[in-house]
Amino acid sequence: MFGRGNWAILGLAKESLEAFKANLANQTLMAGSSQMAASVVARLYGADALGFNPFGSPRLDEEQELTPEQQAELAQFSITDQEEGSEATLPAEILDGQGYGYTGERFLLHPSMPWYGLWAVSNEWKKASDLASIKEHRSYVLMERPYRFLQSTDKKTVDQETLGATTIARKQVPVLLDFNEGRVYIENTNKKLIYTIMVRLKHLGAEIIPVAWTYSQPNWTEEILNRLYEKTQYSDEFMKRAEEAKRFKPSEIEKLEDRAMEAIVANYFSMTELPGGLWAGISGPATIRLHDTTPAIGVKPATSATTLLHMTSDARVVSGVLTFQECVPVLTKDGVERIIRRDLARVSLNDRINLPDVGAALLRGFDLSMHRKDTQREIRKTKQVPSIPQFWGNWLHELSNAVRTIEGCFREVLDIGGDQEAGILPMRGPAVEETGELVVI
Repeated sequence: MFGRGNWAILGLAKESLEAFKANLANQTLMAGSSQMAASVVARLYGADALGFNPFGSPRLDEEQELTPEQQAELAQFSITDQEEGSEATLPAEILDGQGYGYTGERFLLHPSMPWYGLWAVSNEWKKASDLASIKEHRSYVLMERPYRFLQSTDKKTVDQETLGATTIARKQVPVLLDFNEGRVYIENTNKKLIYTIMVRLKHLGAEIIPVAWTYSQPNWTEEILNRLYEKTQYSDEFMKRAEEAKRFKPSEIEKLEDRAMEAIVANYFSMTELPGGLWAGISGPATIRLHDTTPAIGVKPATSATTLLHMTSDARVVSGVLTFQECVPVLTKDGVERIIRRDLARVSLNDRINLPDVGAALLRGFDLSMHRKDTQREIRKTKQVPSIPQFWGNWLHELSNAVRTIEGCFREVLDIGGDQEAGILPMRGPAVEETGELVVI
């Protein structure tokens, strides 16, 4: 988190807040939903399992040691469906430990906003990644010599011993719940993991709503990119830099004296001012289609994209990275006012922007470009370092603002009126089935 990443966005029913808060205060339920329990399930049953840790304690499960008997009891409780109103509970020595989090305060990001954060920890049972080292170890133990010095029959014995070697692969991702906005943000785009998190959140009372980026135009992602490119400014400057890139090495190209213009032609192949005053630049990695019937060509340098787009009259941008900027006046040390460009958000735009299998809208390659610099500047100015909840809460606030900005800019580019629904909307059709299988909606 706090840098470039891929995010899945889900809808969240605001009215489920009270049930969610009540369940966070339930010690027994939280212990059974914790990473402490999930790790035990994975170890004892050799099964994939997912549990939660509070946002401020990524490895909280490691702070409590359980006896074999306690592990077995916790694992059994965690995998058993508890009927509503059930009085099933866990021993006090488990519930009174420090290996899991409960109460709303452990997960709350802001004192007056219904913002919550947690770590979703996936424990995946899979084959060990370095089987050679396992073979070598077992060769030492079983045969008292290195694997390379074994007879073929002995090698088969060691190989057979190693065949079933497995390990638990732990992966954890941040999850942000905004009951004010009605959205869940998960820093992952794996549909199996997202679905598992959805199920576990519902178990805690959060009602999840499938959503998707929704606009009326067909191929709207491509349409946005090409409408921006058609209205780009600095076309001559882009073309000149592309011609220079054909004849010179990057180190040989003379940089422009205008630093702002140099940053534009060096990093983008399109820069367009939007009706609302923001700017949208397109950069690589991008894909360009020279003709309607030809496959798209992938490019990374902006100059290569410019060259391809000028090769045919019907060349089009298929995908690219969008950066939204604002122009801000600042005073130099000499008291002269100049305009600088501030990056607000960056996101990859392509036809994989939705994950309909689980009902998630995606932000691929998402980055709040200035967030880290702004935070560090504020620390230097105030001499105060934010608390962990403030770090998470500020990120959620900026993330939500960026999504609203992107939604608004897309509306502007596609000329969508204010009375028309567009943006991240609840999906139409049947909801995701509550089974162990993913279904296409």
